[in-house]
Formats: sequence, C-alpha cells, structure tokens
Amino acid sequence: MILHIILLILIILIVAILLLFLFYIMLPSIHNQNKITEDPVLSDSEIEYIKPNVSTTDVSENRAIVLCSCNKKFNITRDNFNEAYSCAMVNKYSGTGTDCKFACIGLGDCAKVCTQQAISIINRTAVISNLCIGCGRCTEVCPLGIIRLIPKKTQEYTICANKSDEKSTCSEELNKQKVVWNEKKDFKIWTTCYKMIKNILKS
Repeated sequence: MILHIILLILIILIVAILLLFLFYIMLPSIHNQNKITEDPVLSDSEIEYIKPNVSTTDVSENRAIVLCSCNKKFNITRDNFNEAYSCAMVNKYSGTGTDCKFACIGLGDCAKVCTQQAISIINRTAVISNLCIGCGRCTEVCPLGIIRLIPKKTQEYTICANKSDEKSTCSEELNKQKVVWNEKKDFKIWTTCYKMIKNILKS
C-alpha cells in the first residue's frame, strides 16, 4: 500500500515537472523562435539604428552641403546663444551672432530633422557626413537657406553663401574647397558588422 502511494506521488511529480517544462520553457522558446528575424544576433533597437529610417523615395543622387565652413574664424567676438533655442528663433531676433548674416548659427535645427544622423555641429557649424542620402529635410528647416543639395560626385564647391559685397571678417569667405563628406567611424563599424553578420546568416 505504501509503495503504491509513493509511486503515485512520483508519477504526479514527474507529470508536474513535465508540465512546468512544457509551459514555462519549451512553449515560450518556440514562441520566441518564431519571432526571430533574419538578423537574430542584433537587438531590435540596434537594427533600427543601423537600418536607414527612410523610404527608398527619400534617397537621391544628391547630397546636402552646408555653405559655411566649420573652420571659419572671425575678427569680432561671436555672440553666445542658449543651446535650448532654435536657429530659426535666434535668426529672427538676433541674426547669426557674427558680422556675416550667412554664417551658420549652429544650434542644430537641421540635425534634429535628419533621420540619418548625418549632421554634426562642429565649431558652431553644421557638418554633413557621408551618411547623408539627400532627402532634403535639412534644407527646408535652415532659416538662412545655406544648406543645398548638390550632386554627390561634385569635387569642389564654394563653401560659403556670403555675397561678395556683404561685410564679413570671416576667414573662410568665398573659399572654394574640395567636397568631403566626413565619415562617422563609429557608425561605419556598426554598418560593417551588420553586413558581415547578415551575409553569414544568408550563407
């Protein structure tokens, strides 16, 4: 009699363990496996960071260029702006803060609308990287109109929107430069790793 009770308890325990395994380990694993995409090594947030956040219709043969050099210097002291302000607001009430009314204000209105994170602010000037796809969003928000779309094969360009008759002490006034879209190295590393992983998974 006691042996039968012990056997019954063992059978109940085994069934309970099997049910626990089935419902808490096996079924969730199968469910998660069905959710795995073709890029299982990367998390969703990493994939979203790497993949362009634009539709194919936004990609063009042009690239944005800022007609203002980040290497510029002025003979006068530049006004300091509150970084919480926008370029549009500052331009409306204070101008550019320099003696050149075409100088980049550098508060990053363009960077905020860039879905590719292709714009950095260097020396209070917007700088376009090679992540630019030429969507043109930045050209629409710049209050000075100093961001233009040019063919990506352009070799040289006058990186200055100032007119020759406008007063300016800018060291880079009307300076013609080679067009270089700077690389964002950290992003390039991620992109390379992503492509390698994707190729391995496909093969």
